[in-house]
Amino acid sequence: MGLGFHGIRLAVTDTMIPERRRLSMEEYVIQRRFPRYRMTLPVLYRSTPGSGSVGAGWTRDLSEGGSCLELDERVWAGTPLQVRLHTNRGSIELKAQVAWSGQPNPDGGNMHGVTFIQVPAPQRQALRDLLRTKEDSRESGIRLPLVLAVSCRPKGRPGPPLYGRTGDISRGGLSLRLLHAFPPGLKLEITLHTPKGPLPAEGMITWVAPAERRRPGQLIQHGLRFTSLDWSTSLSLGLVAAELA
Repeated sequence: MGLGFHGIRLAVTDTMIPERRRLSMEEYVIQRRFPRYRMTLPVLYRSTPGSGSVGAGWTRDLSEGGSCLELDERVWAGTPLQVRLHTNRGSIELKAQVAWSGQPNPDGGNMHGVTFIQVPAPQRQALRDLLRTKEDSRESGIRLPLVLAVSCRPKGRPGPPLYGRTGDISRGGLSLRLLHAFPPGLKLEITLHTPKGPLPAEGMITWVAPAERRRPGQLIQHGLRFTSLDWSTSLSLGLVAAELA
């Protein structure tokens, strides 16, 4: 579809777009016939027609017919959008229309319901394949392969940071590869070093590769769950994942 997602901007303001045709009740009911799955994916979007700037956010749930999106700004109901969902299988580009928009969250983020329209067969099949992987999964996050340099230290402890890299990433956490093995339950202060600058966060080690799977001189794999991630950092993380993963 060639959306031309360039000139990405971060904003937390209302988009002053003229009111457009809202979905009819019949259209909205048809869209809601599809089962929805909790699924958290980074998304880029652009209001159409004629908007040169691109916004960002995260999905909250997803179906063949539409999605609940948490976006960086409020977009009025009836506004047509072009959206790009970023998955571990590649990106899916879709045309959509805003069905409803909620009140801005004081902590950041704006909830929207969108309906996908005029979905070509390849994109619909990509959606179906993606949703099929989530039918038996309780986890909402999808890990995107992404290698970033990272520095970290146990929370509240002085001393030089330890360095490593990520293996994959989601809104809820990441895989972390370090020379030192940290035990599950340990809280870390981490900094992700991205092309857009450092992103600080806090997290807790949830698992570490067992000793029999480690090799001398190789980085040790850990799982980390974010425990402190504000909206601004979460949005920046989504942008990095969308552009690099």
